[in-house]
Amino acid sequence: MKIFISVDMEGIWGVVSPSHVNSDTSEYQRMRRLMTKEANLVIDEVFKNGATEVIVNDSHDNMDNLLIEELDPRAQLISGSPKPLSMMQGIDHTFDGIIFIGYHTRCGTPNGVFNHTYMGSTISKIFINGKEAGECGINAGVGGYFGIPVLAISGDDLLAAQAIEEIGDIETIIVKRAVSRYVAHNLSYNDLKKTYGEKLKNAFENIKSYPVIKYEGNTTMDIEFVSEIKAENVMLLPQAKRINNKTIRIESDDYLELFMLFRACMVLGGAIR
Repeated sequence: MKIFISVDMEGIWGVVSPSHVNSDTSEYQRMRRLMTKEANLVIDEVFKNGATEVIVNDSHDNMDNLLIEELDPRAQLISGSPKPLSMMQGIDHTFDGIIFIGYHTRCGTPNGVFNHTYMGSTISKIFINGKEAGECGINAGVGGYFGIPVLAISGDDLLAAQAIEEIGDIETIIVKRAVSRYVAHNLSYNDLKKTYGEKLKNAFENIKSYPVIKYEGNTTMDIEFVSEIKAENVMLLPQAKRINNKTIRIESDDYLELFMLFRACMVLGGAIR
């Protein structure tokens, strides 16, 4: 059984402050260890429940946060950037399930810890076929392109609710309860381990019952930027259509192609302030 794990940082247990996720601060080094420790907790549970191969993709910022020398030696790590498939680099049709760790709510979520969608300084909202989507929903579509179900996701309680809304009935592992953007009520570490153990055991016992997010036919993605000039810059992409002053639309019959267009939009939008 082959499992893909995408690990972000903002939803990791204990991560609450801007200094925790900024690589220029001393606190960041401590959070890298917490991120690696939580990834190891998940990797161990996955192997306990029958996995024979685990691929971990570092999915935060420059995507080189996880400490490979401290990572469970049974797991393989994809690290560094830029990655063609970003937070889903390494996924293909050979996997049996996907687990998202340390994820966060989409941009604009009231009180969501570190709420943003891919690039908080660039993007305000994203809609797929008219439905608002955060990182978990967007990435689930990449997994679904290859026919792979999302089994579980971890983060704060608001993220858990959004994941069910965007993906469906998956295992939600609440590691902290959101108080405000930079405040959370964290579980005790003993409860964290217990929750992961119970939820992942259930995920593997029912692995065939989880949703595969597969987009059929023409799919649209509307991207609302934080400023008009960013949307204007994205119009350099021939496939982009202007919807309003801050919003462009891209579309494709192939979701993977749409995702790559989205990546190009982020690069263009982020290149200008």
